[in-house]
Amino acid sequence: MHDIRLLRPEELPLCLQLESDREWSTDPAKWQLMFETGEVYALDAPDGDGLAGCVVLTSYGDRLAAVGMMLVATRYGRQGLGTRLMEHVLEAAGERTVELTATRFGRPVYERLGFRPTGGLTITYGPLAGRTGAGVRAAGPGDHAAIEALDAEATGADRSKALSLLLARAERTVVTGDGSGFAIAWNAGPQRVIGPVVAPSEEVARALVLAAADGADRDVRIDLLDALPGLRPWLAGLGLTEGPAVLPTMVYGAGARPGARDRYVAPILISMG
Repeated sequence: MHDIRLLRPEELPLCLQLESDREWSTDPAKWQLMFETGEVYALDAPDGDGLAGCVVLTSYGDRLAAVGMMLVATRYGRQGLGTRLMEHVLEAAGERTVELTATRFGRPVYERLGFRPTGGLTITYGPLAGRTGAGVRAAGPGDHAAIEALDAEATGADRSKALSLLLARAERTVVTGDGSGFAIAWNAGPQRVIGPVVAPSEEVARALVLAAADGADRDVRIDLLDALPGLRPWLAGLGLTEGPAVLPTMVYGAGARPGARDRYVAPILISMG
């Protein structure tokens, strides 16, 4: 088997090919963001047909890292490639706390490596009629430093590089008038992704989500963490659909996730934390 190597951005189509093999479908815009902010590691397929596996590591300063998109081609399953890729990114992460969201098939691998469950994430999607209510306004460039500071408080890490790239491509960014929360909305294929979202309460989170959805010309998608559990039934009541199962969030290398996670409502992406 070949050595693990870093993929170049122009090799993004290889990731899409591997996803298709596993019947996954991630919009290229999301992959592009992952290539710009993180490191995409891969194993070339010995038969010369694309990749045998890949995984993405996104490091945030020296405290936190996120792992996602851990994929192994069907024909190379059950050969230890997933474990090999994960051991590689854990070594690359160094002393950072490492977070991920697990699938049903990946969770046993992560548990064997020492990851521990910390909560859950629910994928929600569908049409959402947005509106901007009292206490929330559209953000401008002058708000970006405050947004990065709020995000750092919630996650316990400096994610300014990823946020800067995300803010540059955002369709809509909203903040509370009192500076307690924000939401970023950006388009990826057929969906407007709303995330990250930081809010001090369910009431504020609802206002931010509706404001971020305002003007959307496509369905929205929000990957809800369990910081504010009342948001799930609220979104269901508005007609959004939930994914088939709650996905476990997991952590490696620390007793608890850093930051004020009771305010961290939705991640950038499942694969980026």
